[in-house]
Amino acid sequence: MIPFTRRFKLAIAVFPFLLLLSIIMIFLRSNPLNDRNTIAKRLVSDGFVDLSENRQGINQLKGDWEFVWKEFVSERSYTDPTWGRFPGSWRDAGIKEHFGWGTYVLRVSGLDPDLRYAFSIGQTISACRIVINEELVVSLGVPGTTRETEIPGWGSVLAYFKPASDGSADIAVQISNYHDRYGGTNASLYLGEAGVMFRMQDRQKMTEIFIFAILGVMALFFWALYFFRKKDVHFSWFAAICAIVAFRTLCYDSFLLLDLFPGLSWQAFFRLGYATFPLAMIFYIGFLKSMYPGLLNRFFLVLFTIPHAGFLAIITFLPVLVPAFILPFMQVFGLATVVYGFVVIVRAVLVRDESALWLAAGFSFAIITFFYDIFVAMWILSGISLTPIGMSLCLFCIAIMVIEQYSSSFRKTRELSAQLHATNCSLRRFVPAEFLSFLHKASISEVLPGDCVDVEMAVLSADIRAFTTIAENMTPAEVFAFLNEYLELVAPVIRRNGGFIAKYEGDGFTALFPSGAEAALHTGVQVQAAIARRNREHPDKPYLTVGIGIDNGPLALGAIGVVHRMDGTVISSCVKGAAHFESTTKLFHSKILISEAVYFALSDPSGWQARPVDRVEIGDRVSFLFEVYSTEPDDIRDLKWKTQDDLEHAVFSWFSGQHDEARVFLARVLSVFPEDPVAKYYETRLS
Repeated sequence: MIPFTRRFKLAIAVFPFLLLLSIIMIFLRSNPLNDRNTIAKRLVSDGFVDLSENRQGINQLKGDWEFVWKEFVSERSYTDPTWGRFPGSWRDAGIKEHFGWGTYVLRVSGLDPDLRYAFSIGQTISACRIVINEELVVSLGVPGTTRETEIPGWGSVLAYFKPASDGSADIAVQISNYHDRYGGTNASLYLGEAGVMFRMQDRQKMTEIFIFAILGVMALFFWALYFFRKKDVHFSWFAAICAIVAFRTLCYDSFLLLDLFPGLSWQAFFRLGYATFPLAMIFYIGFLKSMYPGLLNRFFLVLFTIPHAGFLAIITFLPVLVPAFILPFMQVFGLATVVYGFVVIVRAVLVRDESALWLAAGFSFAIITFFYDIFVAMWILSGISLTPIGMSLCLFCIAIMVIEQYSSSFRKTRELSAQLHATNCSLRRFVPAEFLSFLHKASISEVLPGDCVDVEMAVLSADIRAFTTIAENMTPAEVFAFLNEYLELVAPVIRRNGGFIAKYEGDGFTALFPSGAEAALHTGVQVQAAIARRNREHPDKPYLTVGIGIDNGPLALGAIGVVHRMDGTVISSCVKGAAHFESTTKLFHSKILISEAVYFALSDPSGWQARPVDRVEIGDRVSFLFEVYSTEPDDIRDLKWKTQDDLEHAVFSWFSGQHDEARVFLARVLSVFPEDPVAKYYETRLS
């Protein structure tokens, strides 16, 4: 018994599907064909029917029409007539030949001469034209007396006409077949007042379009479920069933595909429509195999799949007459396929599979309508295709099954993940999630010592100046509080710029920036601005000064240690470089120092206030060191900006060995900015 809360949630979840089914029912109910006051069945006898009892409604015609073999006539002959059941094939008129031409003729009486009427005819094999009161009204293709003169055509049309003054009409359906297994029609025939007939056709098309939309959207929905849950392969197969039945909706009854692509050739349309049958069978077997692999063994899988796959190949590559003649045998085999599949579902019900009841209910609707459509296709019955409606009902049941599965799955997952969540949250505080991402690991439990990846990133190293002096005046608890306050200030800035802290080292840290040098430099500037703001707003707290070094280049990111104790680490000359630059900030009293690699990786280096201050060796590379001074106090920043060109010349002259020229430019700098630490450093070295 499902608990009340779950039943309530289930009812809420299935409401959209109930709404869609309700809309389909509204469309069906609004069709005049489903109005007992409008529709009437009329039996045609000896080529005659009287419609006086239902002049303004719709009359479904079925019975014996006069049939004239190998002649195209427009009225009844009355001399030695032959009768043929219509809808039906000309075999019912005693014609044994598969190919030929002829005319079905009907005399209608009892019509209102003041009203306009319409005669509806659907798929007619292989071509036909409607002649009413000796006037050509409409045609499907062009009927001919030879294969060369016949142009096959499918469709569903309304032939509008006015009855004669006595309320009668002679309807002649001139038909030929040279492209299918035999001639005739299995579509229902209707005759009625033109406005009501148009409304019938309109509602029929609206219903088919809506069913196509539902099945198409649900195909995408189940494919999306499969995309996010690859282990649920049956979602993909069911999506394929929905998609192929949705497409089949466009191929028959109202032939909406021809409305969308009026230039589509008859042969292409024939192959597309026929192909939906074996594809639906293959997808059906695939769905059952993925759903119940233990109940559908390999022998039956091959037995029911190979013939349908072969039929699909025949439809695709051989002349259309070949699949047309094979179709009746494949339809019988299709019935056997569906019956066997339903037996598998029943066996699943008997072994108490959770989802089997919903499948049994859903596929019951689909199978019943499928049987009906097969009988229509085999010309045993006449009517419209009901499989799309059956599939819509099946879809409703499958949707409930999926919702119930997901509800149960989520409930179990919540129970299992509650414990894991707390553990993972704790682990994330020690191991950056970005480490796992770059190592392509979903969980810390998947990481092993030696796992590593080569990437290119910017590295930022930061350290608090005079931290030892500050800490000497604090208790251990106050030291930790001070450090945490500092990190809470800068960590959001790092995350905001796409970086993450890879390592904490006492009063310093190393941060990595996958997005590159620009993000790292923005972070450095914003960190210095945040620290300056903190010093202004809290003069009562220890004054905080931080040096920052930034480098850029390739690095190895990975895990070191042993199975029982590991740590994440970064190995690269860039890490050493950033740490060295951070240390060098003490020498030049700088806030931020960056490498040449960082400077030239900026999108617009000239847009930053930066000047060269040194040339250093880091491993096997030599790099100029640039001071970014945009975070200095306004007066210092202005002085550095005014003397930047002279300082650049002085530094470059020094490293090129032109010491006399360096003295000249250093003198210029010191005349404007006597306290420039960089200029004083080189002046000391020159003295």
